[in-house]
Amino acid sequence: MEVIMKIRRQTLPVSALFAILALFAGFMMPTAHASPIADDGTGDQPVSTSAPSVNSPRSSTQNLDPTGYWTEEKMQSAIPADELASGFYQTDTKPSSQQSKGVSLGEDLSHPVYPELPTVTQTRNAVVPSTAGKVFFTYKGKNYVCSGSAINGSTKNVVSTAGHCVHGGKGEGWHSNIAFAPAYYNGVSGYDLWNWKTAHTFKGWTDSSDFSRDQAFFTVHPRNGRSLVATVGGNGLSYNYGHNQTGVRIWGWPAEKPYHGTTPYYCDGNTRKRGFWSSDMVMPCGMTGGASGGSWLRTRINANLGYVYGVTSRGTTSGDKLLISTPFDNAVKDLFRGVK
Repeated sequence: MEVIMKIRRQTLPVSALFAILALFAGFMMPTAHASPIADDGTGDQPVSTSAPSVNSPRSSTQNLDPTGYWTEEKMQSAIPADELASGFYQTDTKPSSQQSKGVSLGEDLSHPVYPELPTVTQTRNAVVPSTAGKVFFTYKGKNYVCSGSAINGSTKNVVSTAGHCVHGGKGEGWHSNIAFAPAYYNGVSGYDLWNWKTAHTFKGWTDSSDFSRDQAFFTVHPRNGRSLVATVGGNGLSYNYGHNQTGVRIWGWPAEKPYHGTTPYYCDGNTRKRGFWSSDMVMPCGMTGGASGGSWLRTRINANLGYVYGVTSRGTTSGDKLLISTPFDNAVKDLFRGVK
């Protein structure tokens, strides 16, 4: 029996979604492939931090998590990261620092790859995409969850997620105990936990909580001498493809009602620009908090492996249920290239 559930495109009754969600406003405008511009030259600047040193597992109790922090119980009780940004409600669609400029054809910076050794003996959740998973972290004594996906690149150890999944935004700080749980299903990661090494996002997010810069990458330590991409595979990364795309698939682990965060969901549909002055693109989808950071796949080489061109930032609080993202642009390309 298929355990992954598809959320059909539909209009749902008004209800609260994410704690950081935005009110849907403005009108939809068709757009060509757009290349956003920076606001004052600072918002697109990368910022990063490094994790404390991690020792190799010394006992069987550390097989799941080499740091010894995360347990299955902590993972199951972690709460959606969106609660951290509860002070950042958007009540209207304001002119964005990332307004569209000119026409730029999209490009693929990296390409999706399958795992190097798909038959390696390991506990797996075969019906869940191996490249997608939950992102866990700690901030101010509480454990939180987001979503993320493995990205193929030069280091082979990079995870894509939302900016607010690695940093709390304006007036806040970097998260700790960041870990990636690929193929998470019913409280268990299909490939254990991959602990973070470095985290990277934009000054626009850390200094201003600018949702148009709510993108991030973090690197993870290899496990058992093998890279993340060699173990689970990796999605490609696309940029400058613009807001209007067809056949998009969004993955996430929604953890707020009516969902429980234990099972992955996906939405299929078409994306469109949120409003004339907005950098947002939206797609009808009813996922809730916990889905932040989930991959937006522009095109796929199979059912679940493809090119990531955006990540879930937030969703609407009224009207049609929409997930919101900003398409990857030149700034995200540069951020990814700087990840070591």
